[in-house]
Amino acid sequence: MIQVFLSINNNKEVIQLPVPPPEYDVESPWKIDQVDGLNQSLSLIGLRGLRAIEIKSFFPAADYPFLQNRTMWGMDYVAAIERWRSLRLPLRLVITGTDGKQRLNMPVVIDEFKYGTERNGDVNFSLHLTEFAMVNTKRKK
Repeated sequence: MIQVFLSINNNKEVIQLPVPPPEYDVESPWKIDQVDGLNQSLSLIGLRGLRAIEIKSFFPAADYPFLQNRTMWGMDYVAAIERWRSLRLPLRLVITGTDGKQRLNMPVVIDEFKYGTERNGDVNFSLHLTEFAMVNTKRKK
């Protein structure tokens, strides 16, 4: 089982998803241009694109024995994520395995956040996250 953490402001606030997704896929695009030459087509390797990931799960409204986090419930998670989005700052996404080793650690922005409630109060959600490219502003001497 994996563990998923979102944080903001260098871990000033951290949310561990109470129910991590059973699986996830990371999109890792690469810019490749194809050019037609006289006798053949050529591939021109460009720059790596920004990685993206979609996470689907739910925020529980009640206690279940399989929860990894019990600090918030249901719509409290939604309120926290929406508050973070309003700050217009990048987040940090960390995904670890059961062995504690990091599988993914990257700054991200939330492109899309969809959520809806079930009859029992649980909140289904999907988060589409895109890598945030950190720009080095230090001058070289």
